[in-house]
Amino acid sequence: MQIVARVLSAVLSVYMVLLMIRVMLTWFRAAQSHQIFRYLALVTDPYLNWFRRFSVLKFGMIDFSPIIAFVILGFVINICNSIATYGKITVGIILALLVNGIWSIISFILILLIILTIIRLLGATVARSGFIAQMSSGIDSIIEPFTSWVRRTIFRNRFTPYTTQLGIALVILIVLNIAGRFVFNYLTGLAAGLPF
Repeated sequence: MQIVARVLSAVLSVYMVLLMIRVMLTWFRAAQSHQIFRYLALVTDPYLNWFRRFSVLKFGMIDFSPIIAFVILGFVINICNSIATYGKITVGIILALLVNGIWSIISFILILLIILTIIRLLGATVARSGFIAQMSSGIDSIIEPFTSWVRRTIFRNRFTPYTTQLGIALVILIVLNIAGRFVFNYLTGLAAGLPF
């Protein structure tokens, strides 16, 4: 059983690398016409397309379906590694892996929003022209749901400068990321310590 789990983990790890290459190559239009890209798409797209069909995974211009696909594949790889190492898998380990996977998704989204909010804040205060300013509308379409929540909840829809809204949103995102890390680490430890 342990040998099978090791082999399966290795195969899935190689597949994870292929998925990462496939997703990164979509960022470059020239690469998409190359024959290797087509073979790679043939191998990876059936798995990725299964997640792309869920519209809830699209947030503005960003498609989070590959991230969910990576997290689930990573979860299966971790289960295989646990079986390969310990010869068994417990409910506690599965729960700990699930909690860890959920935090990976939430943390990625929070860090992405933090980075985009910083870039947008720089664009609104320092770089009113140039590359950052040109990216502003695209960034706004991504962070707008969160900044509008800040405007409605904190400022009660009163007129507030956009830079102030961005600053408060940035602080909230950073606090959420730090607090979330502590909460999810605690929950992971609790789950992993279960005796069954």
